[in-house]
Amino acid sequence: MATQKTKAGRGRAILMMLLVFGPASLLVLFSMNKCENKFQELGDYGNVGEYSFTTADGKTISNESMKGNIVIFSTIQNTCPVDCAIDMARFNLLIYQKYRKLQRNASHIKFVSILVDEEGNPLDDLGAIDFTVKDEIEGYNPDVWMLVKGDPKQIYDITNKDMSLMEAREENAYRGKPWLETMIIVDKENHVRMLRSGKTEGMVRDLNEHISLLEKQYDKAAAKAKEEAK
Repeated sequence: MATQKTKAGRGRAILMMLLVFGPASLLVLFSMNKCENKFQELGDYGNVGEYSFTTADGKTISNESMKGNIVIFSTIQNTCPVDCAIDMARFNLLIYQKYRKLQRNASHIKFVSILVDEEGNPLDDLGAIDFTVKDEIEGYNPDVWMLVKGDPKQIYDITNKDMSLMEAREENAYRGKPWLETMIIVDKENHVRMLRSGKTEGMVRDLNEHISLLEKQYDKAAAKAKEEAK
């Protein structure tokens, strides 16, 4: 089982400090200034490593099958939508519905929710949550938003200098465990680019903005490569 190591440097220590002591704090600061010289990039916090999960219909979701996609990982509880670690309603309205409708141009953006109980223990029966999400979510597409079973440690076992995201405790976090409400953006090269709480509307909106920012990074790189190829 892979354990992710965050990128070396001061940014790494700041990242973990904020995750442990202030999950609602901004982890990435960026300017909305449109000036080219002001363009900011998301940090790179290291390779996720190998992972493998299974969907309700038996499909395998792995680092290999997700290669070339931007993947947003989260947990989902069998008690949702009544009791969820992330704000499922706002995630649906502000993020999922947006990218569901943009699949012609954004089919490379995927959402993977790992089924766990309220304490974070992995669960094997996807039947109930699969039914609930299909019933609650307008236009639910399992090729865009994937509900999976498997060990969440494959994604969330992030450590730095003996500090573990999964072992961190925060009074105001869901069940006191910040990792349960943490959403993780993984880029096309399987690198962690941002961690953000999905507990509040503000955090969900911020996650949405950072997905767009990563998209702009890829667009900028593609434009540069095209220009250099002339």
